[in-house]
Amino acid sequence: MQRGSRIQYRTYYQFAPGTDVEALIKPLEARFEEANLDTDTVASRKKQTGRSFADLTRFLNLVAFVALLLGCVGVASAVSLYVREKVAAVAVLRCLGASGWQAVQIYLLQIALMGLVGAVVGAGLGTMVQLLLPRVFAGFLPVAVQVAVSWAAVVQGIITGVLVAILFALLPLLSIRRVSPLRTLRASFEEDATRPDPLRFVVFGLIAAFITGFAYLQTRDAKQALGFAGGLLVAFGALAALGQGLRWMVRRYFPTSWSYVWRQGLANLYRPNNQTITLVVSIGLGVFLLATLYLLQGLLLGRVQLAASGEQPNLVLFDIQPGQRVGISQLLKQRQLPILQQVPVVTMRLAAINGRTSADFRQDTARGGLKRAFSREYRVTYRNQLIASEKLETGQAPSLGADGTPRISMEDGYFKRLRLTLGDTLTFNVQGVPLATIVSGTRTVDWSRVQTNFLVVFPSGVLEDAPQFDALMTRVPNNAVLGAVQRELVSRYPNVSAIDLGLILQTLDDILSKISFVIRFMALFSIATGLLVLASSVVVSRYQRVQESVLLRTLGASRRQILRITLVEYALLGILAAGAGLVLSIGAAWALARWVFEVPFAPSVVPLLLLALGTTILTVLIGLFNSRDVLTRPPLEILRGEAG
Repeated sequence: MQRGSRIQYRTYYQFAPGTDVEALIKPLEARFEEANLDTDTVASRKKQTGRSFADLTRFLNLVAFVALLLGCVGVASAVSLYVREKVAAVAVLRCLGASGWQAVQIYLLQIALMGLVGAVVGAGLGTMVQLLLPRVFAGFLPVAVQVAVSWAAVVQGIITGVLVAILFALLPLLSIRRVSPLRTLRASFEEDATRPDPLRFVVFGLIAAFITGFAYLQTRDAKQALGFAGGLLVAFGALAALGQGLRWMVRRYFPTSWSYVWRQGLANLYRPNNQTITLVVSIGLGVFLLATLYLLQGLLLGRVQLAASGEQPNLVLFDIQPGQRVGISQLLKQRQLPILQQVPVVTMRLAAINGRTSADFRQDTARGGLKRAFSREYRVTYRNQLIASEKLETGQAPSLGADGTPRISMEDGYFKRLRLTLGDTLTFNVQGVPLATIVSGTRTVDWSRVQTNFLVVFPSGVLEDAPQFDALMTRVPNNAVLGAVQRELVSRYPNVSAIDLGLILQTLDDILSKISFVIRFMALFSIATGLLVLASSVVVSRYQRVQESVLLRTLGASRRQILRITLVEYALLGILAAGAGLVLSIGAAWALARWVFEVPFAPSVVPLLLLALGTTILTVLIGLFNSRDVLTRPPLEILRGEAG
């Protein structure tokens, strides 16, 4: 160190676990400002690491929300299957004097106990995976992870699992209240299901409240929670309306001239015991959730890749004088290097706020901490629009007022630290020339972007004649080109500073590649489990067509005809449900991209079509699998098995 050296001292403090450091230091901010001290916390440092970690957190919250909803669909499907198998047992209980509500309570208790066992087992497996995955993927995780069992999370998971089991079991269980004792004598007896059940609406309300509450726990944002729940309600309603509309259209415009197989397959869509609404809602909802997750994964990965070093400048040229702009631009063009950003920079100091100088504020005990605002040197630029790293927070972009007074834009955090309001007048000393301005807007700035960002931005048409220099950003392909450019700059423009950002970008690239891996892994894991849930929801439909298929066998229909009838029915349901789910997912992904993740929406169509095709094929295959007993066993044996 010698005279003229610039030295920074940093002191680190460790607070007790659970301390709200942000709240602790907030009352001291004025004193820190007055003493010209900077403060930094873990929370503020996280904000400075950029949007990628914030995106990862939001995406993992979305994965948890989707996983819950898929689990809900799976529970409802499994309980529907379970209830259908127990109808005969419920009829016997009714004959022995049990009421409908007692039957509901018996099976609800069974399902709650099974849900508890499943939740405990799931929590145990989840804890094992939590302990194991950080070791397996240690090289891929963005940070070093210290693993410990969170018993609060384990208890929360168990409670959530039991609530999901109970709430989504209630819908199918309510139907057994109406099981008649006549079922023990006539297996074909059907209860009157045309009367609306008010309790179903109560259960729907409880489910909506549960989903909204879970969304709030994940996001800690009431608007986002209501948005998630509202979007799910819209999707559910749209799919139910599609199923109802399909039944009406097929009945209204039935193609009587088509072949027997097609007529029989289409008629199955609206006949008694039809499964149109059930399968359209369950399959469509599953595709909707999975496709939304996949679309957002693609959008976030695109932003992560855009932020990676392959798209970022790695060489900054600083202190370019106006007379050197053309020469340096030609030098870079000769080397075939791009000019990614070039901005003018003007230095100035703050002289007054609303006419009050630094001396006035020193006497003001309430705002005496503004000393640093007057002592620092401001490096500003001028333009009339925001750039990619900025977002308008309040007010408007920089502009020149009708009276010639510049309307400037300030960084939102700095604006708040100075306790300013829109419309305040700031007078700057532009290298000896006073210049009055009006604060007309604030911006949030992504300081992690590798580009020039500013606390204060002036409009064009004010500072063009002020003493200034340029900052230029370019990208060099390798160290050899970097060395050649630096040597030529030193030879021809010795005042220009060249700053190599290669090491910084290499570190950034390493972190972002690990974030990409986590996003891909969680998305693929959720999609894989979601396909299993979809399969289980289609398996439930096996009871809907058993009697009709057996009757067709008895009347002489061949195995091939039954297969083709089943193929027509399930293919139509799969295509319509998957298509509707994709359309809804595009709308949901657009809304999430715009208002939650704040990324441009550019969906990839081909993977969505493949997902729709795969879902349709899976639906058809499971539908054919459901019919295997009808094709391989005698009709009388099947009917006896269904009755018993």
